[in-house]
Amino acid sequence: MAQKAERVLDAGALLNSNFFLFERALIPPSVADEVKSRSEILVALIESGSVRIKSPSEKTVGKVRAVATEMGETGALSEADIDALALALEEKAVLITDDFHVQNVAEALGVEYQHVTERIREKRHWKRRCVNCGKTYPQRYRGVRCPICGGRIVYSSN
Repeated sequence: MAQKAERVLDAGALLNSNFFLFERALIPPSVADEVKSRSEILVALIESGSVRIKSPSEKTVGKVRAVATEMGETGALSEADIDALALALEEKAVLITDDFHVQNVAEALGVEYQHVTERIREKRHWKRRCVNCGKTYPQRYRGVRCPICGGRIVYSSN
């Protein structure tokens, strides 16, 4: 039986961190695909068993997507980011990431995370807002002009 993973690594952590993070770590296949061509070290870590590849369940991926959508973070997350969040949630492992969008969603999911260089200061919820009248619209609203005043619709947080 394999040892329980203590950490799940995202692509940034694999490419930019110290190697002490790699012992007993998991990565989803999408993260491995994202960094394999740029990291011979990853291949060696996988071959040595220090890093294992595991896919999260579709159910957990769906939960991560739902939370990310609710927060307005969907457009900022790659498939690899979503998979890493889902895997950390399933495994109850610490997620290693410097990506502020990933940290934001991790916090909302209750996933413990550790940054390599910098941590977010506050959790943000993104929405769409008219620059003229200030009317806010849900994240899923796709109009580019405000139906009330004709102003431009932009993303804003909190």
